[in-house]
Amino acid sequence: MATPPGPARTDELAEQIVGTYFALRAAMTILAVGLPVVLIGWSLLGSALPVLGSISEYYWSPARDVFVGALVGTGITLICYRGYGPLENRLLNVAGTLLVVVALVPTDPPGDEAFGLRMAVHAAAAVGFFVTFAASVWWCADDTLGSSDDPARRIRRYRTAYRVVAFVVVIAPLTALAIVLLSGQGALAVLVVEAVAVVTFGGYWALKSYELRGTELVEPLR
Repeated sequence: MATPPGPARTDELAEQIVGTYFALRAAMTILAVGLPVVLIGWSLLGSALPVLGSISEYYWSPARDVFVGALVGTGITLICYRGYGPLENRLLNVAGTLLVVVALVPTDPPGDEAFGLRMAVHAAAAVGFFVTFAASVWWCADDTLGSSDDPARRIRRYRTAYRVVAFVVVIAPLTALAIVLLSGQGALAVLVVEAVAVVTFGGYWALKSYELRGTELVEPLR
């Protein structure tokens, strides 16, 4: 007959589970914030790769592996990440799946003025990803605040920050899409607003980790 695990083993297992949870969020922060930094830095430091008009255009550059790897890695992490509730979990699964589509169905090559089917699929998946992620933040990010030991003023700041995140990650990609439709690919403004949206996405996971460390949900790490 197996001996049930003692309190020490149970605490160790709980610490490993919670630690893995935080590691997934850290990975999404690093991948998202690092993507525009690496791509733009590559262009600024290497004369062979100019600064392109959007993050997606880097698919057609020597930095393709970085672009595809970061997006697929983030998408799979979102799918593997278990949301705090069923709604958050479903929304993040959809967002992760759409992000993999963004990575594997590229934009049209730079200089191609046609807005074809491939470009339409890429754009729809990208906007869908940000909208779905924003919905998860808007409707679900507050769920863990009920377990917070933080003062009421800080909790209000978290709620405000989460609303700002949801707003930015919807408005920025829609703005980028509007610029593409009006001006075509290659507009530097598209790169800027895309970078803002991606960095905001990554920053959310860092902020969420910081918030959770003030709750009773992470007792094993204290």
